[in-house]
Amino acid sequence: MQRSHEGGKGSLIMNIRIKIFLILSAVLFCSIMLYVWVYSKIDYQRMMTGFAKRAEQLEHSFKAEQDSTEIRMLQIATYVAHDQKAQQLFLLGKHAVELEGGGAGGELADQVRKSLFEHVQQSQKSLAKQFGFRQLHFHLGPGSHSFLRVHRPEKFGDRMDDVRYTIVVANAKQKNTMGFETGRVFSGIRGVTPIYAFDGSTGEKVHVGALEAGTSFSNMLSIFQQNRPWLNATVLLNQEHLQANVWPDFLNQLLEDNQFIKGFRVEGTTSSEIEKFLVHNDFANVLMDPGHHLLRAGENTYSFASFPLRDFRGETDSSLPDAGLVVVWRDINSDIAAYHSNVRNLFFYGILLFVVIELLMFFGLKSMTRRLRVELKQTRELEIASEHVRAVAEEASRLKTEFLGNMSHELRTPMNTIIGLGQLLGEGSLNRQQQSFIDKINLSAKSLLNLIDEILLIADLESWGIDKSSVENFKPTQLLNQLKENFNDRAKNQGVELKTEFTTSAPKQVSGFPAQLEQVLSQLLGNAIKFSSGGDVILSLMLLEHNTETVTLEFAVSDQGIGISKGQQELIFKPFQQGDGSKTRTYGGTGLGLTIARKVCQQMGGDIAVESTLGQGSRFSFYLQFKCPEELSTDLLASSPVLLETTVESDNSTTQILGTFGEIAQLLDQLKDPLAQLRPTECQAIGLVIKRKQWPESLERDIKKLTNLIDQYRFVEAQEVVVCLNKLL
Repeated sequence: MQRSHEGGKGSLIMNIRIKIFLILSAVLFCSIMLYVWVYSKIDYQRMMTGFAKRAEQLEHSFKAEQDSTEIRMLQIATYVAHDQKAQQLFLLGKHAVELEGGGAGGELADQVRKSLFEHVQQSQKSLAKQFGFRQLHFHLGPGSHSFLRVHRPEKFGDRMDDVRYTIVVANAKQKNTMGFETGRVFSGIRGVTPIYAFDGSTGEKVHVGALEAGTSFSNMLSIFQQNRPWLNATVLLNQEHLQANVWPDFLNQLLEDNQFIKGFRVEGTTSSEIEKFLVHNDFANVLMDPGHHLLRAGENTYSFASFPLRDFRGETDSSLPDAGLVVVWRDINSDIAAYHSNVRNLFFYGILLFVVIELLMFFGLKSMTRRLRVELKQTRELEIASEHVRAVAEEASRLKTEFLGNMSHELRTPMNTIIGLGQLLGEGSLNRQQQSFIDKINLSAKSLLNLIDEILLIADLESWGIDKSSVENFKPTQLLNQLKENFNDRAKNQGVELKTEFTTSAPKQVSGFPAQLEQVLSQLLGNAIKFSSGGDVILSLMLLEHNTETVTLEFAVSDQGIGISKGQQELIFKPFQQGDGSKTRTYGGTGLGLTIARKVCQQMGGDIAVESTLGQGSRFSFYLQFKCPEELSTDLLASSPVLLETTVESDNSTTQILGTFGEIAQLLDQLKDPLAQLRPTECQAIGLVIKRKQWPESLERDIKKLTNLIDQYRFVEAQEVVVCLNKLL
């Protein structure tokens, strides 16, 4: 049967191990895959962020190249404009045009134009080859009046005031201008400088007009790519912009090579792929959206950025439309391939990590299962052993109880004999020395019997504790007054005034263990009186908190005696311990009273605390929680202040019910067996019933002596008082 049970447990453990392994495996796999997915998304976002940042750099790079080209064109124009012969010919041409009616002028103007062309043509070819510019154009002022197009000498005499704003501004303000502009023939990047010449007729230097040097975007983009071979760029001009500025016949010639696509014409590009992009729907949809975009064309992926192209006039007037767009892009196939490679590697290492952890979990669970089997076996063995130990302990407890019962009888019998014989001898005719010996024998015998009673009481408390069925209703203030009455004579003999103090809001009745409470307070009161040689001993009661079901009370005994040092305050609760050796000899006692009091208090749910200053007195206190048997009296008010009321009334201030001879006889009969068998709980309960009634005057003295002996656990002497009372009855 046991093997079958162990086999069932082994199978259960195996099933649990498999379930745990599968659950952990699923959680681990999902965690790793989630990590791979999240990391790949983060890596992808990082890559896209890098593309966007590089796209911003692309725009800056293009504009930097454009600025550099404009400066270069201005330098070329400045260089030619400083040629004195060119200055004089240009001034002569201006005068010829003015003499011959303006416009293109006449024969004289043509001769001057031809001489100027021949003079600068050679310089233009050399400069064009060296610096890559496309045109030189002399403009008469004011405005823009074409005098000589070196690149198109057959076209001259036209006014371009509404087209060539770089010339108009340069002539009007006589300052250098730069920028992109579309003319009647070409669109390009311009650098314009004013031309001055010495007028012999006036002897002064006069402003003649302006000289423009320009180049195409194709030339600029060629240099742009040479410096950045990994990039491509394209300049697209709007159809409306070209139609508004270029002569129709020249525009038609331009369109023979490059037609409008999606409303744009390619003005310059580093790659013919732009024409494929323009017809691509994805590219066309985002073309007008400035910023960074991705384009997948076939197997290739491109990162491109587009931004508006503003001409010279548009730079100064933001209300004017854009002249076109600039598109810069780069091939990012290698970046995409690197990203996919990283994702594959991440997935591979994730799977590898999963396999490794799976193996570790498998062998770990296997090892853990093996250990669990061993631990289960050991636990089963321990359970069997603990059952045996429990049975042995129960048997030992039974034997201990039986032994204590036998000991209580066997020890008391010879001690009673010794005490009885001692009393008989003391009643005989003895000399003084013999009487002293007999008194010492009787005193020692009674002390030894008390010690035996207290030791047996401690053992009884440890074995059985408080009888929970002994809960009853009682009046706390009445209990304190009764204790005061019981200890009054002893206090007077010691020169001590005994007082009771309790709050006006103390409950009239509670439910608890009155006999045990009286036992604890009696021990504390007895010690307070014993260790005091004057002053006051105060027994106090204070309400701490209450509700509709429970009430918490603090009980305290304060004295003005010898006090206890800090080091001894915890030791006094240990068996056979007092303040120190000298005090033990001076004041007597077994050192078990406080031990018993604390054990009883703890079994009621409290604990005794001590506050003391050596030479000034002590205060022992504890608080207990009681049940409220009914509505608290009107004296128990939550809002009332906690006041102390000191009771100084006479011994007869407490009203008690008069007991009969029959009742005391019945109680004495009930007390006989508990006293003989040293059962303190039952003795205390019966003693409390006796104290709550007023007895006939003839019995009062002996009954008071009986209850005092019960409070002090002097059960052997109490039996003698019971015998005397039975004789009186």
